[in-house]
Amino acid sequence: MEKATRCLARATGLAAAAAAGDGPQKRLAEAMVDCLARRLLRPVQAITDALIDPSVYLDRRSVRAARRGFFELSPFPKVAFVVGNRAIVEAVENESLVHVVGMSGPFTQPCQWIQLLHELRRRPEGPPRVVRLTVVHDDGELLAKMAEVLSDEAEELDMEFQFHGVVGQLEDLDFSNLRDVLEIKSGEALVVSCTLQLHRLLAADDDAMYSSRSAHLNQMASIAQLQQMAVSSCPPSTGGGGSVQYKDDDDDPYRSPATPLTFVSPPASTPHLQMPAALANFLSAVRALSPKIVVVAEQDADHNGVSFRKRFCEALHHYAAVFDSLDDAAAATTSAASHLWSPDERAQVERVVVGEEIKGVLLRDGAHRRERHDRLRQWAARMEMAGFTGVPLSYAAIRKGNDMVRRCGLRRCENRECGGCLLLCWSSRPLYSISAWRPAASGGAGSGSERSEYIHVGAEADDR
Repeated sequence: MEKATRCLARATGLAAAAAAGDGPQKRLAEAMVDCLARRLLRPVQAITDALIDPSVYLDRRSVRAARRGFFELSPFPKVAFVVGNRAIVEAVENESLVHVVGMSGPFTQPCQWIQLLHELRRRPEGPPRVVRLTVVHDDGELLAKMAEVLSDEAEELDMEFQFHGVVGQLEDLDFSNLRDVLEIKSGEALVVSCTLQLHRLLAADDDAMYSSRSAHLNQMASIAQLQQMAVSSCPPSTGGGGSVQYKDDDDDPYRSPATPLTFVSPPASTPHLQMPAALANFLSAVRALSPKIVVVAEQDADHNGVSFRKRFCEALHHYAAVFDSLDDAAAATTSAASHLWSPDERAQVERVVVGEEIKGVLLRDGAHRRERHDRLRQWAARMEMAGFTGVPLSYAAIRKGNDMVRRCGLRRCENRECGGCLLLCWSSRPLYSISAWRPAASGGAGSGSERSEYIHVGAEADDR
């Protein structure tokens, strides 16, 4: 409660500082204050029962329009789609039977697949004989409309096209029977695209996870005490031993002592590198399908820890950049007369898409908290643990991403290449990451230079 109160004071101060006008800081502060107020009032059952969450009034049509608006307004999903599509086309070179599985959930847009059909049609070796597209989405009506639009587009391109819609969310799929759920057929060149969804499989029991970490830290502290006793019994010339730093919340506590017992490592399941059963089962099931490539796009933020204070501070900086980017994008598109974005339209995108995401980060806890964004370095480690190895994005894919940024005309938007991955940045702050993977030939974690390259890249990306 005390930490939440301090966070509320900080957000309220931000709102007061930005009170003049209707700038992005003010709108962000309002969203953050709303979340914090609801969190502070949560222990008072009568009040929380009386509070009505505005999200209950969101009908499917409004949500659909806001998601489409986010895609049209923000430069980042457009960059992710063109880069991902290029990686897919390169992975299925010379393949005649192509099956694309889109697991992007609410971020799925028909225009991504229309563009992919055009790229496959322009292949030097000619288009595939058959293109199959399976899309996972919780909106059956949208899937039906998407099937109609894409079938018409494929007919105009004179391409054999088949569409399969799976109504549901990624976390609700039967991973033990994924081949049948996605209708995978033998002989197909399979590719998987997963945009802003994998983090939903990181949901875990935070209390159990924190207890596991605390037990490990106590073990480390005991070992450090024994080491200190051993050092004190030795002659001074041998040098002093270090000590384990025990830290509160989820700041990195794994600083091994400078002694021969530095092999002690953090437990496999920590707030910094979780591999929950849901994620492990999903990645194992995908790997068993032997895809040519798996394209992963994720928010690049540290929203997966147990500490509410740290989560709040990170969310404040991350979403300040997101709100800023939407504000600049709305101004740029309006000045270009491509679309006149009214304040109400922009506010709807911010409230329905970004605002609901902020609620997922700050209001929910434990297994109910699905918005668990993490850094590229962590995703790279998890993919390798699951038996995948990195596929560096090609020069052509990165160039397409840079071309899209230039077309958006936003000075503060930039792509940063990181050893085969791409970070999508606003004012030099990474907001999203794109990486590509394939099953490791050894059947285990990624090997050799590719593994070290991705881990090294992630460490650089975190060192800001």
